[in-house]
Amino acid sequence: MNKITVAAIIVIFLLFGGVVASHFLQSGINYEPYNAAKLIEGDENNGGIADHVRGKADSPVVLVEYADLQCPGCSAIMPRISELTKQYGDRVAFVFRNFPISGHQNARAASTAAEAAGFQGYYWEMVETLYSNQASWQYLNSKARTDEFARIFEQVAPNGDIEKFRSDLTDPNIDKKISFDYNIGLKKDGINATPAFVINGTKVDASSAETQDEFRDLIEKTLKEKLKEAGLDSEPNYNYLVTESPETE
Repeated sequence: MNKITVAAIIVIFLLFGGVVASHFLQSGINYEPYNAAKLIEGDENNGGIADHVRGKADSPVVLVEYADLQCPGCSAIMPRISELTKQYGDRVAFVFRNFPISGHQNARAASTAAEAAGFQGYYWEMVETLYSNQASWQYLNSKARTDEFARIFEQVAPNGDIEKFRSDLTDPNIDKKISFDYNIGLKKDGINATPAFVINGTKVDASSAETQDEFRDLIEKTLKEKLKEAGLDSEPNYNYLVTESPETE
């Protein structure tokens, strides 16, 4: 392998995040009946925690992201994905699944914090704030990271129950959910790195992307194809930030 090839691999790794080093395997679960391209409801195998979804839950177009909250590439692409979900609104169901990389020491703990926040209705706020504050917790020890996650939770959930949040960090159902998401990605969608995107069962190939913007464009290209196949408008709504003028008397 020449120096140019090695350098290219390093750039891709730094740009798009982490590569799986080992598996958080669950024993005794048959994943075959699950359709990874559709929303997965809560059951005994995932701790009773259904897929987290933005947009229209019953949309015929489902955009799934497998992500690691400690992954720098996942953090970098998140604002672009949030933009896409706003531009396509109720035409798309956007699903976020946990895929913590074993080499990221606090990735699984961060997923646990997001799921615990989700018990109180603050899942998406917690995910976005964990990403934007990634540098504050990614290398902390167990006690310090718990305190930092609690601080972040209080920031995103001013009316939340902090004691419940801390208690939920040890809920075994959350551990089931994270392992289930991971194994669905691994076994059903062939995920081996993060961030990874699958739209109606088609994995987005990011191998040609050299920047996060190019990666986003590849995601949108596949998204448009799936929207057209479903008979839906494939053009983004660039007016999603426009607010209605207040009514005049």
